[in-house]
Amino acid sequence: MDLRQLNNDQRDTLKQFREAVKDCKLPDSDDVYLLRWLIARDFDVAKAEKMLRNSLEWRQKNRIDAMKDDSESPEVMIKYFAVGHTGADKYKSYTLIIRYGAMDLKGLLLSLKKKDYVMYVIRNFEKSILEIKNNPERYTPSPTSIGQCTLILDMAGFSMRHITYKPALDISFEMLQMNEANYPEFLRRVFVINAPKIYSILYSLSKPFMHEKTRNKIRIYGHDADQWKAALLEDFHPQELPACYGGTLTDPDGNPNCITMVNMGGEVPKCYYRTSKLDATNKNCLTISSGSKEQLEFQITQAGDILKWDFHSEGGDIAFAIYRKEDSQLIPVVPHERVDCHVSSEEGEIHCDGTGVYVVEFDNSFSYFRSKNIWYAITIDSSIPVR
Repeated sequence: MDLRQLNNDQRDTLKQFREAVKDCKLPDSDDVYLLRWLIARDFDVAKAEKMLRNSLEWRQKNRIDAMKDDSESPEVMIKYFAVGHTGADKYKSYTLIIRYGAMDLKGLLLSLKKKDYVMYVIRNFEKSILEIKNNPERYTPSPTSIGQCTLILDMAGFSMRHITYKPALDISFEMLQMNEANYPEFLRRVFVINAPKIYSILYSLSKPFMHEKTRNKIRIYGHDADQWKAALLEDFHPQELPACYGGTLTDPDGNPNCITMVNMGGEVPKCYYRTSKLDATNKNCLTISSGSKEQLEFQITQAGDILKWDFHSEGGDIAFAIYRKEDSQLIPVVPHERVDCHVSSEEGEIHCDGTGVYVVEFDNSFSYFRSKNIWYAITIDSSIPVR
């Protein structure tokens, strides 16, 4: 949508929205940025404000605006995460291609921590948004319109292995929810191509996590290349589309797959897999029943102390979080998230900005049938184990 297309009522609503969020530190202060949130919530100011404030809190918790460049990106993601950018469609939408069927998601998730995977995806998403903003003539129809993305999701190679490995499914749904909540109206169109019959299973599982607006933007095609190539060429000039997808774009050496622009994925070599460190030496054991959680309290006596953790589980993943007690409230310090600590130990540390009681939480409430044994060591500053 273009700001110039707004009627008088919508313009007034935009003014009301700007006034409602004037206390917020926005990553982008343009009217076009605010318009995204209004469109996502059908110009309901209260709903748009709630959505935006929740997203700003998410950005702060995950330090999105402080993320560094690709120098910190895991090598395995750079080599085997099958995503890339080629150009723009006829509507000047930034084009992303994901070769989902060619990705070894299990191998990737066995090679790095879930948080590192998520942050790599977010970093690339933020880079795309920045490129759109910095190149408006290339990626926006006009200075007053919303910059969007067209996604080509290539499912060639998709099989039951993409569905039966639960951590891969979970993280895919988590990323979908994250995009819905924090990047409204970023997608203009989604082309799903080379979709086998079993893709319907994944799509059915995904639908509850998608807003109706998103579902309406998706076009799904099977293995009939003539059909999906014709559909793509309705939205793309040939020179903006890789030759393997019906366009004329190739690598400098003539490769039609444009592998210099879009990673081809492939099986992740086991040499990248994280070494299992499920050593219980000098660790305490805590059993967490199914459907329950346990909280451990630690006293920080000096600002700047370092709270470190090292834990693993038996029986499956666990949700982990750290809070600071403030009166009767628990203020999040480390965001609540599920970690695959049954694969390898989860280790980390935080600098405690203030004194007081810090609460370490192990949450198994999502598991209805299985209890978990947690082997943990929590240390403060001097690395003397706290029991």
